[in-house]
Amino acid sequence: MMTGRDLLSRNSSRKSRREDEIRQDLVHQRLFFYSIETFSREKSGPIAEFSWLTADEDLNELEGRSGRFLMAIPPDVLPDPVCAAAAGISPSEAQRTGLRENEFAEKILSVLPKGAFCRIGWNNVGFTDERIRALLFRTFHEPYLSGRDGFERTRFDLLTCTRTVFTLRPGIIAEPQGKNILSLTEVSKANGIETAFKPRMMLELMRLFREKLPKMLSFYMSLRTKAAMSEYLKRQSLRWIQIVTAATWGEKLSAIPAMPLGPILGKGPDSGRWLMLSLAGEPSECIMNPALLEGEADTSDEEILDTGDSGSDDSASSSGDSEVKGSEALLPKSYGLEKYGLFLLSPNRCPAVAPIATLSEERAKELGISAKKAQANYQAYRKDWGTSISAIKLILKKALAERNRMMKDRFRNLPPEEKLYEGFIPDSDRELEKELHLVQQSDPLEVRDFRFSDGRLNVMLFTYIGRNLPETMTEEELAEWKRLCDERIEKQLPAFRKRCGEALQRFSGNENAMAILKEFDIQN
Repeated sequence: MMTGRDLLSRNSSRKSRREDEIRQDLVHQRLFFYSIETFSREKSGPIAEFSWLTADEDLNELEGRSGRFLMAIPPDVLPDPVCAAAAGISPSEAQRTGLRENEFAEKILSVLPKGAFCRIGWNNVGFTDERIRALLFRTFHEPYLSGRDGFERTRFDLLTCTRTVFTLRPGIIAEPQGKNILSLTEVSKANGIETAFKPRMMLELMRLFREKLPKMLSFYMSLRTKAAMSEYLKRQSLRWIQIVTAATWGEKLSAIPAMPLGPILGKGPDSGRWLMLSLAGEPSECIMNPALLEGEADTSDEEILDTGDSGSDDSASSSGDSEVKGSEALLPKSYGLEKYGLFLLSPNRCPAVAPIATLSEERAKELGISAKKAQANYQAYRKDWGTSISAIKLILKKALAERNRMMKDRFRNLPPEEKLYEGFIPDSDRELEKELHLVQQSDPLEVRDFRFSDGRLNVMLFTYIGRNLPETMTEEELAEWKRLCDERIEKQLPAFRKRCGEALQRFSGNENAMAILKEFDIQN
């Protein structure tokens, strides 16, 4: 017979093994904290500064593994005055000490840890990584920091984690007062973190989360990979009600109960994303009654959603109730899916998902979440699941078709440097990109002779040479480059003038910011 002491020992052993497994996941992985400042609001715009810090798996900063460097402003770009003032970086400083765009990209790649590592940022999923990818793409480097050499390189978004903490566990970590409650600087100040170096702010916040909320931090760190999050959602799909915080798509501090349905199949841009069904508000009449959907019924045999349904009617235990309003406004915009209480979740973008039991009854009421209502909606959908899932698949198929049409139209009007997501670069061109950088070191004049099968790269090559190798241009090429720069600057002028006015209003009374804005020769 097992005694109480034996049971406690077994539970303690299980907990120890679980913590060891999570720790083992980070063993031999460096933690790379990084941040950027920009001179533009556009994804394809210039980055102003890159700063970084490397720590070990125990959150100990590694000596000599931190720094910052600037990028010079390309001659065909007008720096955004609001961004410059907010970053505290003047155009003159960037031009004086900054690297050319390609040198800047190579510097970023050179400071990344070797082998396996986890990069940790503040809104790195939605902001930092997007801009670094755009930079690497237009400088003919592999755009994805995950690499292709077999090493596991993961990422973790501290902003999403912080939003989730404020949403699900308020009061444990100090929240800033005022408008910028999710500013890294303001969150750090509220919690007594005094450093001005953003990567170190993030390191200190990670230490604070480990001290105050070790289980939550371990839970989300263990789900930071696409494979781990997909497996978690697979285990929960169609059975357990989940809480998805709006931190996942960057909205206010709120959350919704939802049911994971399954990953999207195929080879399209949304392949692997999970379809989620909101269980807040009232059930979708169109899902309950597909006859209400416009158009003819879908007769295609093509499967686009892997529900993996076993017919089970198991569900999470729940309790409590409160008044619930419609949830559509909280849902991310997903090609019109939100009209039906549906939305897409990307498992590779560090989404904030947790079992509904994570919420206390008191906090659920504060968030306007009714576990009882979510359970009732779950049962309503599952009562005639064949009908529900048929309607859901029809809605999804139409939404993805509309999405593909919209994306084709959008890419048609974009310049090539903004077409990263139009398609992957062919393997043959990836090899040519590597060769280009080798040739550039030995004979930069030969860079102009490269030809790629991907048309985007051929168009971008002239801009690449103008920004990074202008000394290799002929007189005719220099004249064409100057004409192109003038044309691009002219197009940017209306937005630039508008932002100048916004900058004066926003930073009035801020001496450091106003000193930077003087360089823009802004007239009051």
